[in-house]
Amino acid sequence: MIFTYISHVLLLCIVFSHSTAYVESFIPLPRYSVSSILVDSKLYFFGGWGKNPDESEGCQNSVFYLDILSSFDTSDNIPWIDLTSIAALPVGTCWQVSAHDSQKNSIYILEGLMVNNSSNQVNVSDTLIYSFDTKIQRWSKPIISGIAPPRRMELQISQDSSSIYMFGGLSKPLTGSQNITWFSDMNILDIKNLSWLIVVTSGLDLPPPQADFTATILNNGMIVYIGGRQVTNAYGSEISYKQMDKIWTYDTKKSFWNLIVASGTIPGVRTGHSAVLAMDGRIIVYGGKENEELLSPATPDLAVLDTASTPPFQWSTPKAFNAPPILAHHSATLIGNVMIIAFGNVTQQTTVAPGPTSKVYLLDISNKFNYTWITSFNTNTLNPTSTTDQYADSITTQPIQPSNNVISSNFALILGAAIGCTVSFIIIVVIAVLLLRRWLKYKQSSENKGLADISVSDN
Repeated sequence: MIFTYISHVLLLCIVFSHSTAYVESFIPLPRYSVSSILVDSKLYFFGGWGKNPDESEGCQNSVFYLDILSSFDTSDNIPWIDLTSIAALPVGTCWQVSAHDSQKNSIYILEGLMVNNSSNQVNVSDTLIYSFDTKIQRWSKPIISGIAPPRRMELQISQDSSSIYMFGGLSKPLTGSQNITWFSDMNILDIKNLSWLIVVTSGLDLPPPQADFTATILNNGMIVYIGGRQVTNAYGSEISYKQMDKIWTYDTKKSFWNLIVASGTIPGVRTGHSAVLAMDGRIIVYGGKENEELLSPATPDLAVLDTASTPPFQWSTPKAFNAPPILAHHSATLIGNVMIIAFGNVTQQTTVAPGPTSKVYLLDISNKFNYTWITSFNTNTLNPTSTTDQYADSITTQPIQPSNNVISSNFALILGAAIGCTVSFIIIVVIAVLLLRRWLKYKQSSENKGLADISVSDN
């Protein structure tokens, strides 16, 4: 019985070690149009367009995260943690957006293309929003009051502490629309009360219907919309690329639109790009494509809009050496002074074949006069107060401070395995000592009995 217990303990240690190694070896498959969001020390990724197990392509139901409390090198040992086996999305999703409600420990997946996992059919009649509880790792359909906007894709959202601001985008037959429809409406989701609000906007001019831009909310509550495509009416007439010096802004406090003409070195047009907000008011724009059909890369690959300059809204196009392949429809998140760029579609280039990727790239933005592509992510050099949430594949929100008390799940798992095996080893040693003492006592008793028997026989 005792030896059976010992074997069970050893088996548990082996299982712990195996599970830890298995978690560390997870590598996500290539994909693009994936949504990402930073919650405490976990950079979550949801869905995206990629390959299925049968080699076909479609919207994925994957859920995984990057542990940002662990240092790593982009060429090896990236601390991915896969949750798909226990917390897969209820539907396959792509071109969706993500938001975070810290009060409810919830991540919301909104809009985009949602596909029934069983039938592989577009789930156009289902809810627009799914909620993921980060504590219990469970999905649900939240009950939301008000009039929900039509399902759409290629939109972006911005978020403050109380509201989600959803602007633009377009609907297609894939999203349930009979025709292609472009939007220029502003929809606001009240996070606290979970209700859609009716918005009446104003301005000297109002933006035309548009899609595939970036949306960045500044500390003063102004949302900055950069790049993308626009049309002259909702039916998609006269599609054109938005010039990068023409920047629409939305004042969330006054519900007021304004068109700002930026100065400086104006970058080329683009869609599928990303933008992150630095603490000093810089908006760093990366990647994208300048042609939808040819998938040709936007130029230059890196551009910076300084919203705090004098005069404000000045463009610059800094050079960064050893740049990775130019991506479109990727994920971008600013953590400290490091911009983490992940997944996406490699644009048409001569050195790298176009198509989905699972690579991770790092851009150091700490020096506004010298942007540098790096390969190592070192948690010891991060400034936690300058962490920026990424609420979709190409938008940013105002900086938030992550919890300093959160221990990475990967570290916790290893620590738990180590403690479990250590305790088990101590138990085994104690049991072995007790068995040894019992055996020695039994042996001594047998020897004494043997001597007594010899003495009796001699008499």
